[in-house]
Amino acid sequence: MLKSVIRGALPMLAAATMLAMSSSAPAMAKELRVLAWQGYADDDWVKAFEKETGADVKVVFIGSDDEIWAKIKGSEGKDFDVMAVNTGQLQRYIDAKLVQPIDLSKIPDQKANQLPIFNDLTKVKGVMRDGQLYAVPFCFDSIGIIYNTDEVKTPPTSMDVLWDPQYKGKVLAYDNGEHNFSFTALTQGVQDPFHLTAEQMAAAKEKLLKLKPNVLSFYTTADEATQIYKNNDIALVWANYGQQQVKSLQDAGAHVAYVNPKEGALSWLDTWAVTVGAQDKDLAEQWINFLMSKQIGAQLTERTGFGSTTAPSSNAKPDDKLIYVETVEDPTKRADLWNEIKAAQ
Repeated sequence: MLKSVIRGALPMLAAATMLAMSSSAPAMAKELRVLAWQGYADDDWVKAFEKETGADVKVVFIGSDDEIWAKIKGSEGKDFDVMAVNTGQLQRYIDAKLVQPIDLSKIPDQKANQLPIFNDLTKVKGVMRDGQLYAVPFCFDSIGIIYNTDEVKTPPTSMDVLWDPQYKGKVLAYDNGEHNFSFTALTQGVQDPFHLTAEQMAAAKEKLLKLKPNVLSFYTTADEATQIYKNNDIALVWANYGQQQVKSLQDAGAHVAYVNPKEGALSWLDTWAVTVGAQDKDLAEQWINFLMSKQIGAQLTERTGFGSTTAPSSNAKPDDKLIYVETVEDPTKRADLWNEIKAAQ
Protein backbone atom coordinates (compact mmCIF):
# COMPACT_ATOMS: atom_id res chain seq x y z
CA MET A 1 0.00 0.00 0.00
CA LEU A 2 2.78 2.42 0.99
CA LYS A 3 4.69 1.61 -2.22
CA SER A 4 1.65 2.39 -4.35
CA VAL A 5 1.20 5.75 -2.58
CA ILE A 6 4.85 6.59 -3.16
CA ARG A 7 4.61 5.56 -6.81
CA GLY A 8 1.56 7.79 -7.23
CA ALA A 9 3.29 10.72 -5.61
CA LEU A 10 6.43 10.56 -7.74
CA PRO A 11 4.93 12.00 -10.96
CA MET A 12 3.36 14.84 -8.99
CA LEU A 13 6.68 15.57 -7.27
CA ALA A 14 8.54 15.57 -10.59
CA ALA A 15 6.01 17.92 -12.18
CA ALA A 16 6.22 20.28 -9.21
CA THR A 17 10.01 20.27 -9.37
CA MET A 18 10.01 21.06 -13.11
CA LEU A 19 7.49 23.87 -12.58
CA ALA A 20 9.66 25.40 -9.88
CA MET A 21 12.74 25.16 -12.07
CA SER A 22 10.99 26.75 -15.05
CA SER A 23 9.59 29.59 -12.99
CA SER A 24 12.97 30.41 -11.47
CA ALA A 25 14.96 30.11 -14.72
CA PRO A 26 15.39 33.27 -16.86
CA ALA A 27 13.33 33.40 -20.07
CA MET A 28 15.21 32.45 -23.20
CA ALA A 29 16.16 35.53 -25.25
CA LYS A 30 14.65 35.75 -28.71
CA GLU A 31 17.14 35.06 -31.49
CA LEU A 32 17.15 36.36 -35.05
CA ARG A 33 19.40 34.69 -37.61
CA VAL A 34 20.27 37.00 -40.51
CA LEU A 35 21.95 36.15 -43.83
CA ALA A 36 23.14 39.32 -45.54
CA TRP A 37 25.62 41.07 -47.80
CA GLN A 38 28.31 43.18 -46.14
CA GLY A 39 26.89 46.62 -45.41
CA TYR A 40 23.30 45.42 -44.97
CA ALA A 41 23.47 44.66 -41.24
CA ASP A 42 25.98 47.08 -39.71
CA ASP A 43 26.90 46.72 -36.06
CA ASP A 44 25.22 49.93 -34.95
CA TRP A 45 21.94 48.91 -36.62
CA VAL A 46 22.12 45.44 -35.07
CA LYS A 47 22.74 46.85 -31.58
CA ALA A 48 19.87 49.33 -31.95
CA PHE A 49 17.52 46.55 -33.04
CA GLU A 50 18.61 44.35 -30.16
CA LYS A 51 17.98 47.19 -27.71
CA GLU A 52 14.56 47.86 -29.22
CA THR A 53 13.39 44.24 -29.27
CA GLY A 54 15.46 42.45 -26.64
CA ALA A 55 16.47 39.96 -29.30
CA ASP A 56 19.89 38.44 -29.91
CA VAL A 57 20.85 38.96 -33.57
CA LYS A 58 23.29 36.61 -35.29
CA VAL A 59 24.52 37.81 -38.69
CA VAL A 60 26.29 35.72 -41.32
CA PHE A 61 27.71 37.66 -44.27
CA ILE A 62 27.88 36.15 -47.73
CA GLY A 63 29.88 36.93 -50.87
CA SER A 64 27.85 35.52 -53.76
CA ASP A 65 24.36 34.52 -54.88
CA ASP A 66 25.55 30.92 -55.11
CA GLU A 67 26.59 31.01 -51.45
CA ILE A 68 23.15 32.23 -50.38
CA TRP A 69 21.50 29.43 -52.33
CA ALA A 70 23.82 26.80 -50.88
CA LYS A 71 23.13 27.89 -47.30
CA ILE A 72 19.36 28.22 -47.65
CA LYS A 73 18.82 25.18 -49.85
CA GLY A 74 21.22 23.06 -47.81
CA SER A 75 19.21 23.55 -44.61
CA GLU A 76 15.82 23.83 -46.35
CA GLY A 77 15.60 27.32 -44.88
CA LYS A 78 15.98 26.21 -41.27
CA ASP A 79 19.36 27.84 -40.48
CA PHE A 80 18.24 31.44 -41.06
CA ASP A 81 15.14 33.52 -40.38
CA VAL A 82 15.62 36.42 -42.79
CA MET A 83 17.88 36.91 -45.79
CA ALA A 84 18.91 39.52 -48.34
CA VAL A 85 18.29 38.44 -51.93
CA ASN A 86 17.89 40.22 -55.26
CA THR A 87 14.62 40.06 -57.18
CA GLY A 88 16.13 37.97 -59.97
CA GLN A 89 17.36 35.29 -57.58
CA LEU A 90 14.25 35.42 -55.38
CA GLN A 91 12.20 33.49 -57.92
CA ARG A 92 14.13 30.26 -57.42
CA TYR A 93 13.49 30.44 -53.66
CA ILE A 94 9.76 30.92 -54.23
CA ASP A 95 9.73 28.02 -56.69
CA ALA A 96 11.55 25.80 -54.17
CA LYS A 97 9.21 26.91 -51.35
CA LEU A 98 12.16 28.16 -49.29
CA VAL A 99 10.62 31.56 -48.49
CA GLN A 100 7.22 32.44 -47.11
CA PRO A 101 4.77 35.30 -47.70
CA ILE A 102 5.29 38.47 -45.67
CA ASP A 103 2.53 40.20 -43.72
CA LEU A 104 2.87 43.80 -44.91
CA SER A 105 0.69 45.03 -42.02
CA LYS A 106 3.65 44.13 -39.78
CA ILE A 107 5.89 46.49 -41.79
CA PRO A 108 4.17 49.90 -41.54
CA ASP A 109 7.39 51.84 -42.22
CA GLN A 110 7.48 50.44 -45.75
CA LYS A 111 4.44 52.47 -46.76
CA ALA A 112 5.48 55.43 -44.63
CA ASN A 113 9.08 55.75 -45.82
CA GLN A 114 9.83 54.09 -49.14
CA LEU A 115 10.45 56.25 -52.19
CA PRO A 116 7.60 56.58 -54.73
CA ILE A 117 9.11 54.10 -57.21
CA PHE A 118 9.14 51.40 -54.51
CA ASN A 119 6.11 52.40 -52.45
CA ASP A 120 3.50 50.43 -54.40
CA LEU A 121 4.88 46.92 -54.16
CA THR A 122 2.36 45.59 -56.69
CA LYS A 123 4.31 47.57 -59.28
CA VAL A 124 7.78 46.36 -58.22
CA LYS A 125 8.56 43.45 -60.50
CA GLY A 126 9.65 40.24 -58.82
CA VAL A 127 8.55 40.71 -55.19
CA MET A 128 5.03 39.27 -55.51
CA ARG A 129 3.64 35.93 -56.65
CA ASP A 130 -0.03 35.00 -56.89
CA GLY A 131 -1.05 38.10 -54.99
CA GLN A 132 1.27 37.42 -52.06
CA LEU A 133 4.30 39.48 -51.04
CA TYR A 134 7.55 37.53 -50.68
CA ALA A 135 10.12 40.29 -50.24
CA VAL A 136 10.48 43.97 -49.35
CA PRO A 137 12.91 46.13 -51.40
CA PHE A 138 15.90 47.45 -49.43
CA CYS A 139 18.55 48.84 -51.80
CA PHE A 140 19.44 49.02 -55.47
CA ASP A 141 21.97 50.20 -57.99
CA SER A 142 22.25 50.55 -61.71
CA ILE A 143 24.98 49.01 -63.85
CA GLY A 144 26.16 51.92 -65.94
CA ILE A 145 29.31 53.45 -67.41
CA ILE A 146 32.16 55.00 -65.46
CA TYR A 147 34.27 57.29 -67.60
CA ASN A 148 37.62 58.97 -67.04
CA THR A 149 36.85 62.69 -67.24
CA ASP A 150 40.47 63.45 -68.18
CA GLU A 151 40.14 61.34 -71.35
CA VAL A 152 36.44 61.26 -72.17
CA LYS A 153 35.44 64.91 -72.43
CA THR A 154 31.88 64.35 -73.65
CA PRO A 155 29.76 62.21 -71.29
CA PRO A 156 28.76 59.01 -73.13
CA THR A 157 25.06 58.26 -73.55
CA SER A 158 25.08 54.65 -74.75
CA MET A 159 26.86 51.41 -73.93
CA ASP A 160 27.95 51.44 -77.57
CA VAL A 161 30.78 53.75 -76.50
CA LEU A 162 32.58 50.64 -75.21
CA TRP A 163 33.03 49.58 -78.86
CA ASP A 164 34.45 52.93 -80.00
CA PRO A 165 37.83 52.26 -81.71
CA GLN A 166 39.45 55.28 -80.05
CA TYR A 167 39.28 53.41 -76.74
CA LYS A 168 41.12 50.33 -77.94
CA GLY A 169 42.84 48.69 -74.96
CA LYS A 170 41.32 51.23 -72.56
CA VAL A 171 38.10 49.51 -71.49
CA LEU A 172 37.68 47.64 -68.20
CA ALA A 173 34.88 45.06 -68.47
CA TYR A 174 33.10 42.76 -66.05
CA ASP A 175 33.74 39.02 -66.20
CA ASN A 176 30.20 37.66 -66.29
CA GLY A 177 28.41 35.96 -69.16
CA GLU A 178 24.86 36.55 -67.95
CA HIS A 179 25.15 40.34 -67.61
CA ASN A 180 27.36 40.79 -70.67
CA PHE A 181 24.87 39.10 -72.98
CA SER A 182 22.04 41.11 -71.41
CA PHE A 183 23.58 44.57 -71.79
CA THR A 184 24.81 43.77 -75.30
CA ALA A 185 21.31 42.65 -76.30
CA LEU A 186 19.98 46.00 -75.04
CA THR A 187 22.35 47.85 -77.38
CA GLN A 188 20.84 45.77 -80.22
CA GLY A 189 17.32 46.85 -79.40
CA VAL A 190 16.19 43.61 -77.74
CA GLN A 191 13.21 44.30 -75.48
CA ASP A 192 13.73 41.31 -73.16
CA PRO A 193 17.48 40.87 -72.60
CA PHE A 194 17.00 38.04 -70.11
CA HIS A 195 15.23 35.59 -72.42
CA LEU A 196 17.15 35.60 -75.69
CA THR A 197 16.26 33.52 -78.72
CA ALA A 198 18.98 31.48 -80.41
CA GLU A 199 19.30 34.19 -83.06
CA GLN A 200 19.53 36.99 -80.49
CA MET A 201 22.13 35.02 -78.52
CA ALA A 202 24.25 34.49 -81.65
CA ALA A 203 24.05 38.20 -82.52
CA ALA A 204 25.08 39.21 -79.00
CA LYS A 205 28.00 36.78 -79.10
CA GLU A 206 29.20 38.24 -82.38
CA LYS A 207 29.09 41.76 -80.99
CA LEU A 208 30.89 40.74 -77.77
CA LEU A 209 33.67 39.21 -79.86
CA LYS A 210 34.11 42.62 -81.50
CA LEU A 211 34.41 44.24 -78.07
CA LYS A 212 37.49 42.25 -77.08
CA PRO A 213 40.13 44.45 -78.82
CA ASN A 214 38.96 47.39 -76.72
CA VAL A 215 39.12 45.48 -73.42
CA LEU A 216 42.33 45.77 -71.46
CA SER A 217 41.14 43.41 -68.73
CA PHE A 218 38.13 41.78 -67.10
CA TYR A 219 37.43 42.09 -63.37
CA THR A 220 35.21 40.27 -60.89
CA THR A 221 35.17 42.47 -57.75
CA ALA A 222 34.96 46.22 -57.22
CA ASP A 223 38.30 46.22 -55.38
CA GLU A 224 39.97 44.38 -58.25
CA ALA A 225 38.60 46.93 -60.73
CA THR A 226 39.99 49.79 -58.65
CA GLN A 227 43.45 48.23 -58.54
CA ILE A 228 43.49 47.64 -62.31
CA TYR A 229 42.31 51.20 -62.92
CA LYS A 230 44.99 52.70 -60.68
CA ASN A 231 47.78 50.83 -62.49
CA ASN A 232 46.67 51.31 -66.10
CA ASP A 233 45.40 53.86 -68.61
CA ILE A 234 41.64 53.24 -68.46
CA ALA A 235 39.09 55.42 -70.22
CA LEU A 236 35.85 53.48 -69.64
CA VAL A 237 34.56 50.96 -67.09
CA TRP A 238 31.46 48.85 -67.46
CA ALA A 239 30.45 49.34 -63.83
CA ASN A 240 28.78 46.20 -62.55
CA TYR A 241 28.89 47.61 -59.01
CA GLY A 242 27.56 51.04 -60.00
CA GLN A 243 28.00 53.85 -57.50
CA GLN A 244 30.00 51.60 -55.19
CA GLN A 245 32.71 51.52 -57.86
CA VAL A 246 32.47 55.26 -58.42
CA LYS A 247 33.02 55.84 -54.71
CA SER A 248 35.92 53.37 -54.62
CA LEU A 249 37.65 55.01 -57.58
CA GLN A 250 37.08 58.54 -56.34
CA ASP A 251 38.42 57.56 -52.91
CA ALA A 252 41.53 56.34 -54.76
CA GLY A 253 41.93 59.74 -56.40
CA ALA A 254 40.53 58.91 -59.86
CA HIS A 255 38.79 61.61 -61.89
CA VAL A 256 35.65 59.76 -62.91
CA ALA A 257 31.95 60.33 -63.52
CA TYR A 258 29.00 57.97 -64.04
CA VAL A 259 26.07 57.72 -66.44
CA ASN A 260 23.21 55.31 -67.08
CA PRO A 261 22.90 54.47 -70.80
CA LYS A 262 19.91 55.62 -72.83
CA GLU A 263 19.02 52.08 -73.96
CA GLY A 264 18.50 51.13 -70.32
CA ALA A 265 20.77 50.24 -67.45
CA LEU A 266 20.70 46.76 -66.01
CA SER A 267 19.97 47.19 -62.33
CA TRP A 268 19.77 45.01 -59.27
CA LEU A 269 17.23 45.36 -56.49
CA ASP A 270 18.05 43.66 -53.21
CA THR A 271 15.24 42.76 -50.85
CA TRP A 272 14.62 41.17 -47.47
CA ALA A 273 12.78 37.84 -47.46
CA VAL A 274 11.63 35.55 -44.65
CA THR A 275 12.68 31.90 -44.89
CA VAL A 276 10.21 29.06 -44.61
CA GLY A 277 12.20 27.83 -41.60
CA ALA A 278 12.02 31.08 -39.63
CA GLN A 279 11.84 30.41 -35.88
CA ASP A 280 10.00 33.68 -35.19
CA LYS A 281 8.28 35.19 -38.23
CA ASP A 282 7.10 38.23 -36.26
CA LEU A 283 10.68 39.01 -35.23
CA ALA A 284 11.88 38.61 -38.83
CA GLU A 285 9.23 41.08 -39.98
CA GLN A 286 10.24 43.46 -37.17
CA TRP A 287 13.79 43.39 -38.56
CA ILE A 288 12.55 44.30 -42.04
CA ASN A 289 10.41 47.12 -40.67
CA PHE A 290 13.34 48.42 -38.61
CA LEU A 291 15.47 48.71 -41.77
CA MET A 292 12.81 50.76 -43.54
CA SER A 293 13.97 53.80 -41.55
CA LYS A 294 14.93 56.88 -43.59
CA GLN A 295 17.95 57.35 -41.36
CA ILE A 296 19.24 53.85 -42.06
CA GLY A 297 18.56 54.39 -45.77
CA ALA A 298 20.69 57.54 -45.79
CA GLN A 299 23.46 55.79 -43.84
CA LEU A 300 23.41 52.86 -46.25
CA THR A 301 23.99 55.14 -49.24
CA GLU A 302 26.69 57.14 -47.45
CA ARG A 303 28.57 54.03 -46.33
CA THR A 304 28.27 51.79 -49.41
CA GLY A 305 27.31 54.03 -52.33
CA PHE A 306 24.22 51.89 -53.01
CA GLY A 307 20.84 53.50 -53.57
CA SER A 308 18.41 53.10 -50.69
CA THR A 309 14.70 52.51 -51.19
CA THR A 310 13.90 54.97 -48.38
CA ALA A 311 16.28 57.90 -48.95
CA PRO A 312 16.91 59.93 -52.13
CA SER A 313 20.30 59.45 -53.85
CA SER A 314 22.05 60.13 -57.13
CA ASN A 315 22.03 56.46 -58.16
CA ALA A 316 19.27 57.08 -60.65
CA LYS A 317 17.88 60.26 -62.15
CA PRO A 318 14.11 60.53 -62.63
CA ASP A 319 14.38 59.98 -66.39
CA ASP A 320 16.84 57.06 -66.20
CA LYS A 321 15.59 53.76 -67.56
CA LEU A 322 16.38 51.00 -65.06
CA ILE A 323 15.91 47.37 -66.09
CA TYR A 324 15.98 45.10 -63.05
CA VAL A 325 17.83 41.83 -63.62
CA GLU A 326 15.85 38.63 -63.93
CA THR A 327 16.73 34.97 -64.08
CA VAL A 328 18.04 34.32 -67.60
CA GLU A 329 16.84 31.67 -70.00
CA ASP A 330 19.92 29.42 -69.71
CA PRO A 331 22.73 30.44 -67.31
CA THR A 332 24.92 27.47 -68.30
CA LYS A 333 24.70 28.24 -72.01
CA ARG A 334 25.56 31.88 -71.41
CA ALA A 335 28.54 30.89 -69.28
CA ASP A 336 29.79 28.47 -71.95
CA LEU A 337 29.46 31.07 -74.72
CA TRP A 338 31.18 33.68 -72.58
CA ASN A 339 34.12 31.35 -72.00
CA GLU A 340 34.35 30.84 -75.77
CA ILE A 341 34.44 34.62 -76.25
CA LYS A 342 37.21 35.07 -73.68
CA ALA A 343 39.25 32.27 -75.22
CA ALA A 344 38.92 33.59 -78.78
CA GLN A 345 41.99 35.25 -80.31
